[in-house]
Amino acid sequence: MKRKSLRVINVLMLGLSTVVSAAPPPKAMPVSPGQNFKGGYINVTAPNSDGWHLLQSSGLGMGFAKGGLDTDESFGAQIHMFKLSPTNTPEEFEILIKKSVEKDTELPRFSVQQASFTYSNERAYPCVRYHSLVQDNAPQGSKGPLLLEAQGLYCRHPIQRETGFAIIYSHRGEKQYAELHVEAENFIQNIQVPEK
Repeated sequence: MKRKSLRVINVLMLGLSTVVSAAPPPKAMPVSPGQNFKGGYINVTAPNSDGWHLLQSSGLGMGFAKGGLDTDESFGAQIHMFKLSPTNTPEEFEILIKKSVEKDTELPRFSVQQASFTYSNERAYPCVRYHSLVQDNAPQGSKGPLLLEAQGLYCRHPIQRETGFAIIYSHRGEKQYAELHVEAENFIQNIQVPEK
């Protein structure tokens, strides 16, 4: 299975979070809250609330989305797999993730307001916690700029160590969403590498 680079995947994540409207695309498949999708590389669980649709599923990952209460409000939940360069220390891994993500968000469309990267010991393999708040200056289907806030976890796969995966939960709207952290954490914790 060919995996794309971390740089390409992060651009896909930003793109997926910005195409959702109150009406899902025609090919989107509704999913049940907490629906499981087991795999050999990673086990995915859909977000645990109503209204989500599966937008895409491939060897590169899965993307879920739903509209919000406001016309310009949308939510995204994504899992992406990608190639990952070797690193020797937690600091090197954090820097690798930070540089790759920052390089992708240097687009005229996005103005970064906040971004944080923190190495995490929460799993038995290297991970970096990620949070960002950017202004989307040209959101599709909207008359003006919107805020795109994302929380995620970037990890090196414990078995296929030349690869990694990102778990990202995001909200786009005119203002920040108060429940983002709680919902993002629930989604992140329900995405796990299968036990061997």
